[in-house]
Amino acid sequence: MPSGKEKGTLENKSYKLGKSDVLLVRGPASVRAESKGISVLGMNLEINDKITVRKNKVLPFEADEDGSLIQVTLGEKSEALISHDKVGVRIWKDLQEKIFKSFESGKRRFMIMGETDSGKSTLTSYLVNMALTRGLKTIVVDGDIGQGDLAPPGCIGAATVRDKIYDLRDLRAEVFGFLGFTSPRYVRDLMIERMKKIISQIEEKEHDLCIINTDGYVVEEGMDHKIAMIKELEPDIVICFKEIDKELLKRLKDFDDAPIILTVDKPEGVVKSPSERSERRLSQYYRFLKDGKNLNIGLRRINLSFMEDFYEYNLSEIELKEISRKLSSSILFAKKSNNKIILFRSGMNDVIEMFGRFTIFNQNSLRGMFIGLGANNEVFGFAQIDKMHQNQIITLNTNFKGKFDTLFLSTIRIFPNLRNEAILPILRKS
Repeated sequence: MPSGKEKGTLENKSYKLGKSDVLLVRGPASVRAESKGISVLGMNLEINDKITVRKNKVLPFEADEDGSLIQVTLGEKSEALISHDKVGVRIWKDLQEKIFKSFESGKRRFMIMGETDSGKSTLTSYLVNMALTRGLKTIVVDGDIGQGDLAPPGCIGAATVRDKIYDLRDLRAEVFGFLGFTSPRYVRDLMIERMKKIISQIEEKEHDLCIINTDGYVVEEGMDHKIAMIKELEPDIVICFKEIDKELLKRLKDFDDAPIILTVDKPEGVVKSPSERSERRLSQYYRFLKDGKNLNIGLRRINLSFMEDFYEYNLSEIELKEISRKLSSSILFAKKSNNKIILFRSGMNDVIEMFGRFTIFNQNSLRGMFIGLGANNEVFGFAQIDKMHQNQIITLNTNFKGKFDTLFLSTIRIFPNLRNEAILPILRKS
């Protein structure tokens, strides 16, 4: 696609589309229908309907008749291009006819699988819209912990859909599952267990259809992960993109109660650069942390959770001194579960150390950490650690105003003003 407008400028452009033309618009942009005959993600636009395209999001506007008129206001580095490639949701028309024409009564689960940037989120939005037009009560589970839309990175999100959508970020999760990792490589089993719990929670709401969108980890061990996910989450239909269909079918050949596998084409020419993916991910942190205020918390009165381990008991002064002597370092704070201990110490290394019963966070690694706030192993809000004090007080920056009794720690560290992120490595010692 051609380069967009420079910083601080806007440009209005009008397009006249022929039948079967697709106008790809990369945000930030505003799009207004100037005539009938235009649709986006399966939804027809009325004259003067206006759609906002978020930064680094690409939406396909499709002409259903000749002479369709559309106006686009382009923002900084946005762009628009008429395409005749295999793009737009028309390439999935046969799919929606297959799965909805014979849709049986009763609750159903669809799972969407594909590589990174294959079009999973666009396909999910399209299927949601098609379900809504058929009067089906629909819920969405977003299992992409690295580049999700319903929840911040490191989390799973689930929401009930009540109206047509043009971007999954039009939704905000009603239920969160906190993992604290942005890659499933290190938390595969935990991730599946957390997804099972989230699906169980959201499916308590009245619904006909649950659509599960997954992450792009599908190569090598990633396919093992997806097979385990299919086995545990039990979808009725798996919709996958053609890059992975042969491997998936081969793996499921001898599978008991295998789901129906439907294969779809990947849209051509729609990709995000690494910088665009990074910006879009950082914008999700901002979405859940913006307008935060500092809050001081006494650690002795709060529980801690990390990698599904729950720490609620404070160590005695004698135990703290013994551990400090054993580790030859100053321990600022420690808590234990029945058989594990989590430690905060005055170290400057940006690393999480794990050995035996101990999980150790250095004081420097805590600064800027993205965390969850909740109770009873459920997350309700989010925060960023501002500072760890010597007197067992921790300062958080958060916009969450509800009650919580647990801090859910992560491997995610966000730099000031949400300009960048780093993933804290875990050093495992024998």
